[in-house]
Amino acid sequence: MGIPFISIIVPVYKVPKPYIKKNLLSLSAQTLRKIEIIVVDDGSPDDIGIFCDEIAKEDSRIKVIHKSNGGLASARNAGVKAASGKYIMFVDGDDWIERDCCEEAYKIAEKSGSQIVMFGMTKDFKNESIPYKYHIKDNYLYDQNECKELQKQVLNYNSNISTATAKLIKRDIFAMYDIWHNEELKQGAEGIVFTFQLFGKVKSAIFLNEVFYHYTYNEESISSSYSEETIRMVIDCFKYIKNDNIFNENFQLYDLLRTRILYAVISSVISGYFNPDNNYSYRTRKEKCNQYLNEDIVDDALRNSSQQGISKSRKIVLFLIRRRMFLGLYCMGCIRKWQKTHK
Repeated sequence: MGIPFISIIVPVYKVPKPYIKKNLLSLSAQTLRKIEIIVVDDGSPDDIGIFCDEIAKEDSRIKVIHKSNGGLASARNAGVKAASGKYIMFVDGDDWIERDCCEEAYKIAEKSGSQIVMFGMTKDFKNESIPYKYHIKDNYLYDQNECKELQKQVLNYNSNISTATAKLIKRDIFAMYDIWHNEELKQGAEGIVFTFQLFGKVKSAIFLNEVFYHYTYNEESISSSYSEETIRMVIDCFKYIKNDNIFNENFQLYDLLRTRILYAVISSVISGYFNPDNNYSYRTRKEKCNQYLNEDIVDDALRNSSQQGISKSRKIVLFLIRRRMFLGLYCMGCIRKWQKTHK
């Protein structure tokens, strides 16, 4: 086959078999045939790695790497280091892409000479699919200075460009700019840190306003269930971004970061501390949530950030959070869980 055009990195850790099967079938069926699919079994304690080995026997382009558990960042980095394609694409194990995703993204990358091609994404629930909304120009080639403006958009929750997924990235820029996923951040908002640094370095990017990537809402995934560790790691990610020297010179970025933290706080409180699946007693939830809200970076965001662009429902949650109205937050958590499972 020669050197592949695209290396697709698929991190796998406790992914349900129907999800990873759909994922790999969508990759094998790509209309652009000259690709390699690198599945990284990140020390999953189940037999999902063996399951992927079996699927790989049906397509020689699928390679499975088995490694000790190091987290999502570690798995993505391992995949990139093993890749040989001209471009890199990250597809999480429980997600999938349209058949022409690679072909269309590759064509626009080659035609424009862009280092990054972004494209549309949709969130798939059980009974419906909701496309993400974007506020950037379609088929417009952003130059280096404009990419720094996109860096600001990474901190804008509603821009929907902060994930490492739904992007085609030229492989040589990882080593050229020394941009990797920070493995110390483990599972959390490490994709935001990676993308923030990426747009601060690259010289060109383009957006294709077509939905090619399907983010699957999986109730069993790490991001959809309560984990004190994950909540703390998300905060660690924002602390890491805040320590970037760029914030010493750019107050606008700092304001954007504060607002972005608000979204993380809302999610942590509603889908974390007051998630109905949280097995702690109500009293313990209140205590842990209160400790979290008293974190310096969280307290600063709650006191000083702008609520511009935040939806009415989230403003209600913020009202309850600021006043420590935990019973109301518990009710909101139950409502949110019901909404997600009945979509």
